[in-house]
Amino acid sequence: MTRKTSFFPGLRAAFAPLLLAPSSALASVYNGPGLSGGVGAAGSISGVSGSGIRSIVGRIVNAALTYVALIAVIVLIIAGIYLILSLGNDQAKETAKKVLLYTALGLLLILFSKAIVYFLIALPG
Repeated sequence: MTRKTSFFPGLRAAFAPLLLAPSSALASVYNGPGLSGGVGAAGSISGVSGSGIRSIVGRIVNAALTYVALIAVIVLIIAGIYLILSLGNDQAKETAKKVLLYTALGLLLILFSKAIVYFLIALPG
């Protein structure tokens, strides 16, 4: 009595469904949104969903105001350090106070401008 052994015993078990019933091996069908749906989804992920000119200009102005506000905060910090390091020099102290005052007013103006930009972007139309 001879025994037939296979070199890969698990191989036959893995391919048995394909060998026994070839008509049951059907391909899956993709019923997704296609290329245009994928491009639309990618656009919304990257943040480029609104295409109106008001929205685009608003985003550009908002980004510019954000950078200017960052610069204003840095100038406030530098003016504060300059005020501390004036060491009794009245002229340096007055200059630092003016820089602090004008920069703080500028920062308030920037924040009000950002509020106006957000308001104009949110308007319907």
